[in-house]
Amino acid sequence: MKHTVHHDLNDEEAKKAVMRALAQYCDRYAEYAPSMLWNSERSAELGFSVKGFKLAGRLDLRPRTVDLEIDVPLPLRMFKRMAIAAIDAEVRRFIGEVHRERSRSAPVVEDAV
Repeated sequence: MKHTVHHDLNDEEAKKAVMRALAQYCDRYAEYAPSMLWNSERSAELGFSVKGFKLAGRLDLRPRTVDLEIDVPLPLRMFKRMAIAAIDAEVRRFIGEVHRERSRSAPVVEDAV
């Protein structure tokens, strides 16, 4: 199962948003034992346990997108939309948060009179 979240952040901001989103996801869905292991600056291995099944996936940060790919066993495929929707919502929420942080830290330019 593949999913792409589009964004307009720079690399550092995108990674910050993804890390925050997945930390929130891990807290909210602790019963699924989510895990994330970064194996480079731009990719991480994901893991979940659902109803006795272990799911493995990969997250790749690309310019303008966050790509997710999760291997879902056949008996759990009916839940894949729910899982993707939850991850997508968290990533989008934290992309918005990074935008708000960016706008708060932007210098205010006053017109000279």
